[in-house]
Amino acid sequence: MSHWVYAFSGCPDTEDFQQIADDQEPGAVVLRERAGGLGTVDGFVRESVDDLMMVARFRWVASGDPSTVAPAVLQASGLPPFTRRGARSVRAGSEPDASA
Repeated sequence: MSHWVYAFSGCPDTEDFQQIADDQEPGAVVLRERAGGLGTVDGFVRESVDDLMMVARFRWVASGDPSTVAPAVLQASGLPPFTRRGARSVRAGSEPDASA
């Protein structure tokens, strides 16, 4: 199993830091709970990946309550927002009716 180095930077309340991860390849975002932060998370977006050196660099986007940090991080990454479990598509009135 290979190990990746995640390099985090830009968080205003902490120094830049690195973390070893056992993942196969880093994802586009990382939400990380702060030590002693009582539910506060830091949200980071992946900026670059070096496959040869196995280093992924992440930049800080937001800190705070997970319910506000997660959407901000997803928006910054360009990923679609979370969808609710069991959500289904609803016609807005401008799409053609496929059943007609």
